[in-house]
Amino acid sequence: MAEAGRLLQTARPPVGLSPATVRAYAASWRAFVGTQAVDGCFPVGPVAVAAWLEARAKAGRPRQSLVVDRAALTAWCAANGEGLDVALPATRVRRTGAGVDAASLLAAARRCGPDLSGLRDRVLLLLAAALDIGAEALARLTVEDITDTTDGMTVALLRPRSGRHQLRRLRRRRDPAVCPVRSWAAWRDAAQLRWGAAFRGIDAHGTVGDPLSVPGFRFLLDRALGRPDRPPPRARRTKSGSPPESSVRTAARQRMLRPTPDWIRATLTVSGPVDEVARFRAAARGPGIIPWQVDFDYEQARLLAPMAAKGAQAVTLARLLRQASERLHRIALQHQAAGTPSCAFDLHRLVPVPGPLLEAGSDSRAAAAWLRAHWGTLLPLRRVEVEAMCDQRARRSARLVYSFWSAEWAPWQALERVRTDWPELVFDIRPQYARADAGETADASG
Repeated sequence: MAEAGRLLQTARPPVGLSPATVRAYAASWRAFVGTQAVDGCFPVGPVAVAAWLEARAKAGRPRQSLVVDRAALTAWCAANGEGLDVALPATRVRRTGAGVDAASLLAAARRCGPDLSGLRDRVLLLLAAALDIGAEALARLTVEDITDTTDGMTVALLRPRSGRHQLRRLRRRRDPAVCPVRSWAAWRDAAQLRWGAAFRGIDAHGTVGDPLSVPGFRFLLDRALGRPDRPPPRARRTKSGSPPESSVRTAARQRMLRPTPDWIRATLTVSGPVDEVARFRAAARGPGIIPWQVDFDYEQARLLAPMAAKGAQAVTLARLLRQASERLHRIALQHQAAGTPSCAFDLHRLVPVPGPLLEAGSDSRAAAAWLRAHWGTLLPLRRVEVEAMCDQRARRSARLVYSFWSAEWAPWQALERVRTDWPELVFDIRPQYARADAGETADASG
């Protein structure tokens, strides 16, 4: 029974967990308590927890992080005598197959071909529709979890929270094209599966390989449903033929999201009292990165998808690219943790990106919208140089001249926040836009 009246701020932590789990659960609990009233107390109730999870999902939080959040709140409430049973909010197909209507899954299953890949895709689509499960549950399925019966088959679904299996019975359907029982038998026999993972990758030569990862399932679901990773927005036009204001903003957003952005050189002059300028110079120094949290399993699957037909060479290349990305990301995070001042004007130090957006990742739409609204550019500044000059206009004053390259736009929005935080300083930015007909190309990739 819940300890009614106990404040959430003084809740008892769960016990018997590993140190890493304790830290992860404590972070989720602090985030939840921070959204509640100061005098909030037990019982929490499933409505408040479901609303909090829904808000996190809309902010772009990954599916696996939502699973940890739900488990954390369940453990904390259980330690204080309250039992919770809250379902995860429905998210996009690229995160999970749950929440997609059964009609779309069945229609996609009918479109699958008769080859080995088509047999595999058909059965995973039909199981997702019949069992209402997503990529995570599909990745946990093994051959041993599926047992034939006289009128169909039973599937043992592992519940991560309890560690127990839930038996689900599936009966044969009259239409073989949408029958998960017949489709599973066809895929199992064609792939000669006897044990281990129920779904595996297939190379260009039709050879069954390693088990599919969760990002691999997401990619297959997206491809089967005909959904691109990021569909382009449609631009509406008025009766006069000119695009409305929203379409103009859409075009600007597409320019800012291009794989190879244009780089603009700008000069920023900061002047004011000597002590205040010195403090600003120290505060603006940082590693010059945005410490995103990256799902490297998904990135490897994304890199492999367009070249999967090349076979083993493509798999090796995708793995090497992932290892290189992981190494560079690890070095960047080490610089971030050590506070290495490699960049003289670090936007993340002056206008930090919120933690939930860092967890959502650089490809999150919520993160991109926040950067456009608060920075004015989607990438950190490049080739930043600073020169301290003597200010001849007034005594006991100093001046800093920063020169840098900015992606697509100058960081106007970030400077508005900086001007508010440093009212005693004067900021003057002068972008140097190159003429399109002059043949000049800005390259700040180095």
